[in-house]
Amino acid sequence: MSTVIIILLLLAILLVIFTLQNSFEITINLFFWEIPDVPLVLLILCCVLLGYIIAAVYFYPRTWKLKKDYRHAMKLVPKQETEELEKPGPEGFEIKDDDEESGFFRE
Repeated sequence: MSTVIIILLLLAILLVIFTLQNSFEITINLFFWEIPDVPLVLLILCCVLLGYIIAAVYFYPRTWKLKKDYRHAMKLVPKQETEELEKPGPEGFEIKDDDEESGFFRE
């Protein structure tokens, strides 16, 4: 637990340092719009957050499907194990050497 708190404190300190170093204001020009006096740190954090949201929306359905397939496969494993135990093993065919007509090559 204390390791998590230390890591969170270090990340908070790094965020404060990042904010102080990127605190100057910029103007954003997007097509026909102009947004004046936006703090650079706010713009960077918004872009990172937007990227995280887009990635989560893109990968969530795939992750959900994989988890569903995994649960379905885990339900089938006990059924397959019981089926394998119930099946008799292969016994093969008995070949009689004394009967000449039962040979592979007939003369």
